[in-house]
Amino acid sequence: MPLLKVPSVLTLASISAAVVLSGCGGEASTGPTLPPPPPPPPPSAPASVAISPGSAAFNALGDTLDLVAEVLDQRGATMPNATVTWRSGDEAVVGVRATGDRAARITAVGTGRADLLATAGDASASVAVTVEQTPASMIVEGDDLNDLEPGTTVGVATSVRDRNGHPAPGITVVFRVEEGGGSVDPASAVTGAAGRAETRWTLGTSGAQVLSAAAGQASARAAATLCTPLLLDPGLRLGEPRVLEGSEVDCGVLLEAAEAGAYYRLTLVGTSAEPGRADDVALSVEGSGASAGTHRATVTGWPGMSAVQAEEDPHRERDRRVLSWMARPDGPDPLPDLGGGPSGGAPEPPRTRTFTWGRPGSISDNCAVSRSATGVLLAHNDHIAIYADEALPSPIAARDAQVLADNYANFGQPTIQAYFGGVGDVDGDGRILAFVEDLTALGSIQAFVWIGDLLAKQDCAASNEAELMRIHEPWVRSHALFETAGVVVHEAKHISSHHQLVRRARAGGREHFDVKHPLWVEEGTAEIAREIAARLGFESIGGAPPGALVRDIELYHGRLLRGTPEAYGVWRVLESYGQVIIAQPNSLTLSDPYGAGWGFFRFLGDWFGGAATSRLGDAAMFARLNDAAVPVGIEGIREVTGRTFGQLMIDYAQAVSLTGTGAPEVAGVPRFSTYDMTAMNYYGFSQVLQNGRFPYPVTTTGTGPSAQRWMALAESTTITGPMGRDGGIRIHDFRAERAGDRATIRVSAPEHVRLIVTWLPGQR
Repeated sequence: MPLLKVPSVLTLASISAAVVLSGCGGEASTGPTLPPPPPPPPPSAPASVAISPGSAAFNALGDTLDLVAEVLDQRGATMPNATVTWRSGDEAVVGVRATGDRAARITAVGTGRADLLATAGDASASVAVTVEQTPASMIVEGDDLNDLEPGTTVGVATSVRDRNGHPAPGITVVFRVEEGGGSVDPASAVTGAAGRAETRWTLGTSGAQVLSAAAGQASARAAATLCTPLLLDPGLRLGEPRVLEGSEVDCGVLLEAAEAGAYYRLTLVGTSAEPGRADDVALSVEGSGASAGTHRATVTGWPGMSAVQAEEDPHRERDRRVLSWMARPDGPDPLPDLGGGPSGGAPEPPRTRTFTWGRPGSISDNCAVSRSATGVLLAHNDHIAIYADEALPSPIAARDAQVLADNYANFGQPTIQAYFGGVGDVDGDGRILAFVEDLTALGSIQAFVWIGDLLAKQDCAASNEAELMRIHEPWVRSHALFETAGVVVHEAKHISSHHQLVRRARAGGREHFDVKHPLWVEEGTAEIAREIAARLGFESIGGAPPGALVRDIELYHGRLLRGTPEAYGVWRVLESYGQVIIAQPNSLTLSDPYGAGWGFFRFLGDWFGGAATSRLGDAAMFARLNDAAVPVGIEGIREVTGRTFGQLMIDYAQAVSLTGTGAPEVAGVPRFSTYDMTAMNYYGFSQVLQNGRFPYPVTTTGTGPSAQRWMALAESTTITGPMGRDGGIRIHDFRAERAGDRATIRVSAPEHVRLIVTWLPGQR
């Protein structure tokens, strides 16, 4: 049997049990009592905070500094895991961002003083932070300091910045004139919130002009250049424009009125012969004198002053393609010019005639017959036959067509013959043909001629082998007959130009087929044809003959209100010109080539052609311009007039500036001689010009005949806007309110722009 194993160690429980058991039936034992255990120690708590470093000072915004807080508990022991909260006493001075449990980074954000507080539990500490910007750099800002008049006072400002480039307010800047003998007021100034300190610098009278500015270790210098404006008044005569070259206006132009009401016209003119986008120009006025202080902040012209752009007609592209074909070595020859038809009168035209038409596109398209129409003869004479498409639902009446035919025979044909050398004749009947049809498919077009009609059908099946113009029938119905009469003469001039082109090519080589007058030249001279024919008609009813001066009272009051067709033609070209000359930007080549071209060539006829010397006095000049022996375009104009395009534009701008002003004529000063243009100034004469007077100054304010066209000479402002680089004109008018009023005029424009100053009689 196994032995029972007895534990050798008694547990407390077994001992207690034994004691109890031994005491059964007797008294309990009273042994010693054990003491209670001691209480646990209190937990650690933040009792104090120490910040290192104990202070901070910045001298530039944006500077930073890292801080560390040490937290001690009640027993003085470090609490490495304590969390510290950071707060700025003024966030406009110093910003703070925690970077750890006990670390933070502070940033200077504004000048001043602020306490930076670190808190851990109930304990906290603070450090004082100061931000005081120290000037580290300085630049000079303010008015333009170039090309100033001696004694001019200009505003000068300095911008002070600290080491990090931030504006430094509250800094005292000391200004001192270093060179030039001028003065400065005030001599010192304190920078504002943007770090700027301002003063007024009055320049000396000669030599270098230097101003210094200093603040602490920072300093800067400003230099100004002197430039004496050109004084115009001595020698400036009434009605005699002064044309100023670029170097003459570099320092400005000084005008000083000797009397109240003195009126000055400043005309800017583009003299470049190269077409291109409009130039931006500015004319600045610094006024002073008896009336100074009446500053007008804005200059607003009539809202309708925008450039009139001519539409490109599809037939121009058809002309270009056919001419390029004719210029090739294997190109077709045009039909021979038979010289005007048989003597003793032209044969009777056929009662009907077939007219053909090609498709716009390639040469084969242009010359392939895409449609044909039967024309019915409406009217004719020895110089023109007018047909109408028989498919028209309501063609013009035969009697109206005869009016057109007779007008051309009486006034148009003599004009084309005298001014442009005739129209030529490839079909031997001595006539031009006019076919009235519906041209809606071609867009907004009144009439046109096509060079392909001078080719033989065997070369170009769509050719009509005749001097032919096509006229849009719906347009004829919506306009008066005397408007259509002008269009017929205009198109006849284009036929004449086509024949001159052919003669030029035959004399100089086939490649000359591809050389045409620029659009503004061709359309402008065609409008001269319309105008001269109208003047012949005007003469037939008692008006002034061609070349004689037509004044507003004769045209507007005497004839126009009675609705005479003969006067209407004159009115029409004047209105077209008026619409262009007031537009901004205007240009000989970029705006409406009809009105713009007519105005320029009317001037050439008056000034260089001698229009006023005799009836049709300028015919020889225009005939030479259109002659095949003279180069096309600007080169031909230079050959005929002996003047460059730039010189002619200056001449033309002078005439525009003087017309209708009442200024006395001065020998050698370019002028218009056939119109005084003032008919366009009457309310109702033109829907465009009823808001101003010709020529239209961009300084005009208000609308209607009473609009004020000038600015007071003593006012200060800058007038900006576009101007056509090739033949553009901008006019600015100024009036002295009192004697002694003065203004310095400066121009900001490309080199090709010229300034013309004209003293005019007082304008109402």
